[in-house]
Amino acid sequence: MNKLNLILIIIFIKNSICMNQISPLEAQLSKLAKGPIQDAIDSGAANDYKKEDCTWRRGDDKDLCPDPDIHIYLYTPGDDNITRRELKSSDSSDWLQRDYDPTRENIILIHGYAGGDDSLPITVLRDAYLKNSSYNIFLIDWGALSSSPCYPAAVANLRPVARCLSQSLTTLRHLGLLISRTTCVGHSLGAHLCGIMANYLLFRMHKIIGLDPARPLVRPGLVNRLDSGDADFVQVIHTNAGYYGEIGRLGHVDVCINGGKIQPFCENKTNKQLCSHVWAVCFMAQSINNPYEQLIAEPCSRRCPSGPRINSRPGEALVLGQHTPFGSRGSFCFNGLNTPYCPEYSIYSIGDQRCCL
Repeated sequence: MNKLNLILIIIFIKNSICMNQISPLEAQLSKLAKGPIQDAIDSGAANDYKKEDCTWRRGDDKDLCPDPDIHIYLYTPGDDNITRRELKSSDSSDWLQRDYDPTRENIILIHGYAGGDDSLPITVLRDAYLKNSSYNIFLIDWGALSSSPCYPAAVANLRPVARCLSQSLTTLRHLGLLISRTTCVGHSLGAHLCGIMANYLLFRMHKIIGLDPARPLVRPGLVNRLDSGDADFVQVIHTNAGYYGEIGRLGHVDVCINGGKIQPFCENKTNKQLCSHVWAVCFMAQSINNPYEQLIAEPCSRRCPSGPRINSRPGEALVLGQHTPFGSRGSFCFNGLNTPYCPEYSIYSIGDQRCCL
């Protein structure tokens, strides 16, 4: 582990415990302060924990699939209620016949470090898709393999988790899931899972949207991270590039939000880096569920700018997020001062209070 990556992990954990403001997203992340993670902070070392405290997979073909620590849940909207059912290999065919709607688009949602099926920030996206009523949502819960304070283990587990997910996706395809109508949406380490999964598939993924793909400890090399070769169309949204998020172009379309590094509404937060990283999900949620106030990005230079000034280039602007035109290519920039998907800043009061600061 080099010195820079160690420093980033220390700051990542330290910032994670400084969230004492009123935002629900911040309050949820403050739970990282409990237990072994606090000991790591007090000792001043991000890796001050026993290796056996974490769950590690070997990363070779001997790892068992399906993995008992990886869960796939199908969420479907209904007239009166929302259905949630876990995919089991023994009853997957019956499961799809009862709950899967082939007329809807399919979304594979993957959380990042210290996440889970029912934890923030991924639940903001889950609920935005459900509110839209146009999607089957497959939420991947690999929380047991990405729990705090085991960030190095979470990174090491990316490839074995991706291999098992590729087998599950192949099974779903055989049962009738249309890959041409399927988008993998991942936040942080989850964005890399969307990409690495493609390395194990015998068919090509259709669309991937990476929300500030994680940077610390993620090794270079196309097999270890998300890149434009992982699907027919890959879009990456940068909100904390160069710190918790990857820097440089990764997709067919890369969108830099407010310079892609620090979000203006996070400037006064003690944890402004982590705040910027997490709020990528709210920009995505805005694109899903508010057709009246879509976020329009302008063509700009290859890398996220260091300040608010946009180095523009010729070309057409595009809508970022869920409804970005499929054939779009290049780097784009969006500037906006308000927190996205916050009903307080919507003239139609559309949004989620959890995205407000």
